[in-house]
Amino acid sequence: MANRLSIHISDRCHFNLTLNVYNCGNRDVEMERFDKPDHYIFYYVKEGKGTVTQCQTPHKVKAGQCFVIFPNVEATIKSDHRGMMNLTWVAFSGYLVERYLTRAKLSAFEPVFDDIPERELEQMFDELLEAATRSSNRYCRIMAQLYSIFAFFLDHIPSESRTETAAPEIYLLKALDFIDINYQDDISVEDIAASAGMNRKNLYSVFKKLTGFSPRDYLIYYRMCKATALLKSTNLSIETVAVSVGYNDPFHFSKEFKKNVGFSPSEYRRAIAQDPTKEYRSPIDVVRQQFPTSVMEETPPQFNG
Repeated sequence: MANRLSIHISDRCHFNLTLNVYNCGNRDVEMERFDKPDHYIFYYVKEGKGTVTQCQTPHKVKAGQCFVIFPNVEATIKSDHRGMMNLTWVAFSGYLVERYLTRAKLSAFEPVFDDIPERELEQMFDELLEAATRSSNRYCRIMAQLYSIFAFFLDHIPSESRTETAAPEIYLLKALDFIDINYQDDISVEDIAASAGMNRKNLYSVFKKLTGFSPRDYLIYYRMCKATALLKSTNLSIETVAVSVGYNDPFHFSKEFKKNVGFSPSEYRRAIAQDPTKEYRSPIDVVRQQFPTSVMEETPPQFNG
């Protein structure tokens, strides 16, 4: 190796997973239900087999597989009738976790990941659990193992989508669900396609066929729906509303808003206060009624500040 080596990794504005670990352990499970948890849970099946259901979609799981319970989604774990499943788990949250799991082709619709024959992933879960029992430097050791699990996922991404024969509606629902969860972030059409296990060209075809809109246009209309709701129901500044719906540049937001809604954001707020019948009717309202996502809010999100 060269005597002088300097490799730039990131700058000060870069954010990564920044994981927060809540608990971990091992137990036998016959039946367990989750009512929209506010965090992620990784489970590794050490023994037995059964079913994990999320977004009303059942997935068979067995020893040598890992599965993910996603936040804000109802889920159920049920063992096979022959006996219980022995599961090792770790519960956590973190910034950009959803995006890393999307890259690994893991979603609430496709939550299962296979270990390799050598059971390398199982060893990582065992080492994480062992680290949790130590009193010295426990948290850092747990974090190291959890990062190793993420690295394993990204190093062993399936070469093909596991739902390549699914109906187009399934792909669309995955994409709509991803938009609903991540619209406030700087997501791209490529991110949306990856969440559905598709490439950009196929995603465009599915969107146009089933909704009449391109993925990009749908995302813009969706953000406008959220923005108009915030302008109507809160006193947030235009800049805060812009950031809250995925626009870091308030000028760009105002330009898109005027183009799609017909008013500037401030004009819309005044108009809707004076006459509620001027409420924005989005072109995608019919689509959202036809394809409701699993975490669609009935009311706009509330923000402090």
